[in-house]
Amino acid sequence: MKHLLLLAVALSFSTSAFATKARLKALGNSFHLTDTQGVYASPYQVTALDNFISLESGKTTSTSLTDAAEGAILTTISPESKVLVSIGHLDETVLTQRLFANNVLTKTYKLQQNPLEVIYNYKEGSTVWALGMYYSNFNDKLTSEKESSSGLRLAANYGNFKWKTQLGLTNSAVDATGDSLDSNMYFNLGLRYTQNTLRYGLDFTTWNVSQTSAGAVNASAGYQNILARITQVNKIENGEFFTGISLDQTNIKDKITDKKFSRLIAPLLMGAEVNASDWLTLRGSISQTVLIAQSKDEVGFTAAAVTGATGVVNGEFSAEANNTIVAVGTGMNVGKVQIDATLKGLVSATASQNVNGTDLLSQVGVIYKY
Repeated sequence: MKHLLLLAVALSFSTSAFATKARLKALGNSFHLTDTQGVYASPYQVTALDNFISLESGKTTSTSLTDAAEGAILTTISPESKVLVSIGHLDETVLTQRLFANNVLTKTYKLQQNPLEVIYNYKEGSTVWALGMYYSNFNDKLTSEKESSSGLRLAANYGNFKWKTQLGLTNSAVDATGDSLDSNMYFNLGLRYTQNTLRYGLDFTTWNVSQTSAGAVNASAGYQNILARITQVNKIENGEFFTGISLDQTNIKDKITDKKFSRLIAPLLMGAEVNASDWLTLRGSISQTVLIAQSKDEVGFTAAAVTGATGVVNGEFSAEANNTIVAVGTGMNVGKVQIDATLKGLVSATASQNVNGTDLLSQVGVIYKY
């Protein structure tokens, strides 16, 4: 009863969304985590999870990858197979290009509308195979606004070695002015390897996007990213502590002007997750760019459009401006229900440092395991 009372008091201060995005956010989105949200980027994780139902309230008209309303159910089909069905999940293979275009071109192309996704896992001996598909389609005949997307996920888990591929097959949108956005195939290949306490990750991502206005292409950009990561995971009393470093190289080319943006950084991430009691989990992380930090921008991208950009044309930097971020969160278990939250006043680069009725819980999440 005491736990339920404390939980009720905590939730009474919050009107934020329900989602396990909260756990990933509090732990810096470290790539080694297995989570109900991690199944989209790494679909082989489905087999490793208990059956669950997640209901995430959020904005009906979302503006980012993290603020949309969505829900999912994971269920066992046979001893060897599981399937996850998700509605409302906005996918990075689609939104990356659309948010980029909206910020660079000052447009309002719609994001995915009512997307549907299915991920299937099959275990054959010690090997797990994964196949996922997503789809969305929208056509407002009054305003002429449209959007359409579809994609595939393929992955496998061989124990210590895993691989995954995300393919954005179609990604198009038309705004109310008649301008249209089209993206060539989004492609991501990720490799994962576990060696004792070490986790290794290597990802390659590429995509192209263009805008057509009055029958002519007036904007076009190509994106490439190589991300290498090493994380050490250590067990501590009642929990886990991890520290990792990445080498992150991003190149973007404006194909109309033949100008480029490039950025090479080495972010450091440290985090911990501890069971403070049988019903309460505390978690937090800190991240900051260290060592290598070089960027050059011949285009003048804004920070909203491209991470690390400053809006300065031909701006060249041999180091990053201060970008230390701390994130703190909590998890509460009540029977088969798991509720996660970040502490709003202690998360993001503009954290208020407050924990009060306004800034108590944010990105609150609920999962029912069955």
